[in-house]
Amino acid sequence: MTVTVAGGAIRTFDVVVVAEGLRSRTRSMIFPDTDAVRELGFYVAYLTIPRTDDDTDLWRWHSAGRGRSVTLRPDNLGTVRATLAFLSDVRGLDELDREGIVTILRRTFADVGWAAPRVLAALDDAPLYFDAVGQARMPSWTSGRVALLGDAAYCSSPISGMSTSLALTGAYVLAGELAAHPHRTAFARYEALMRPYVDQAQKLPPGTPRIANPRGRAGLATMNTVLRVAGSPPAARLGGLVSRWFTPPADAIELPAYPLRETAH
Repeated sequence: MTVTVAGGAIRTFDVVVVAEGLRSRTRSMIFPDTDAVRELGFYVAYLTIPRTDDDTDLWRWHSAGRGRSVTLRPDNLGTVRATLAFLSDVRGLDELDREGIVTILRRTFADVGWAAPRVLAALDDAPLYFDAVGQARMPSWTSGRVALLGDAAYCSSPISGMSTSLALTGAYVLAGELAAHPHRTAFARYEALMRPYVDQAQKLPPGTPRIANPRGRAGLATMNTVLRVAGSPPAARLGGLVSRWFTPPADAIELPAYPLRETAH
């Protein structure tokens, strides 16, 4: 396969692997007629802010109603990872420039208390990443001599807790199959081995993400009740049933054992 890179160089490869993000532009070149992204109607802003004396070692979450939430999560670098998340039926907000995104965040969270004012104040100079949460749903991950890998192929969204596991597992399987078979056979086996694992990982809990970001008081009361029940002693005595409900299916695949190949030195 002949590839022209951004700098103008032309190179030839046996196989091209596209390991990009959910909104991969290279994927759209290979599969121009496929609408790969399933939008979840949920936006998240990620910031790193200074830690204060009021911060704890716990990941704290505030549901503010109207589909909004604020979280603070301490890291191991002496800072705090903060998020501002909200539900919206409007598409394309993630394509705005920083000024536009900051304006939307300040208007959306203007009446939210707790840590929201602190996080909004940090928007002036803190590193900011803003994303529209979604999943990659592809009928095929390969075409000719090109294979999709990781989020470009089967992003399961941050809500699932499985995207990194899928990317690493997919890389292992794809590399092992390419080392053992010609690319057509390797691609077919890659799809066959990974598809059940991906399908399981992309099954989000019912009502997600709305159930964790309720719009009204009734939804907020329901979520709080569920959390109280999940954290109660009777739930703990059920043998981890609640834990298994919320635990990602990270082990839901039996990995092949590929032989190591000797390489020339």
